[in-house]
Amino acid sequence: MELKPVFFAALMWLPITQASAETPPLDGHYYLTGAMEMGAELLLRKDGTFDAGVAYGSADGFAKGTWKVENQTVVLESKTKPASNSDLGGLFQDLQLAIEPNCLAVDFGNGKACFRRQ
Repeated sequence: MELKPVFFAALMWLPITQASAETPPLDGHYYLTGAMEMGAELLLRKDGTFDAGVAYGSADGFAKGTWKVENQTVVLESKTKPASNSDLGGLFQDLQLAIEPNCLAVDFGNGKACFRRQ
């Protein structure tokens, strides 16, 4: 069976949801640890979509979008526009999470924190 070039071009648009053959699947429910006074959840789905929520003091936010793996990094692309200036959902816009053992690491500007699977 001969595969047409169109088939390979279509494959390029599918989300990549694993870092490598040695890395277990990354889909699952994660909670933020190591960020003072901030709580966040992240749900990565097998189909390459995500839901996320964050709270910091009286401000909070929510985001939905897609995720993929590039160079040992999970890249989130939020499709949700922040409702206001105090909407923290914008934190997930183009957010990059370094894949580390037992951790998707992020730096929100005040040191490294981790999203850990529960």
